[in-house]
Amino acid sequence: MKRLLLAALFALPFQGRSQAIQSPSFNDMIAKTWKLEYYGDNGTKMPPSPEQKQDRMIFYKDYRVVSIEMGKTQQATWKYDTATKRLTVIDNQSKGKTDLQVLKLDQQRCVLSYKDPAGSELEIHMLAVEK
Repeated sequence: MKRLLLAALFALPFQGRSQAIQSPSFNDMIAKTWKLEYYGDNGTKMPPSPEQKQDRMIFYKDYRVVSIEMGKTQQATWKYDTATKRLTVIDNQSKGKTDLQVLKLDQQRCVLSYKDPAGSELEIHMLAVEK
């Protein structure tokens, strides 16, 4: 389940509009490598375990996402609904779908909320990986 959460985390398409001051589009901001900073559960911060320190989510502008969790790689696609701020990640192999709410996205930080089938919510806090 954590693998699917991570895969879902790194999938978000958004079409930015030109403004007087050009701001980065959603695709520009999401299209990078992200690492888990911590999970948030009812105000409690849960840092990544030692095994999760090298886990990554890699989003691409062409709507592909790669999840690397505990040394295992998963391929998926992503789409983003600008009206609802929902990010959907679909695993290429299993076709499993994970829906996430985008709480925050900028050049350095991505925060997503995941609600499991039982209704429990978990926040996923990620940081951009410097090259």
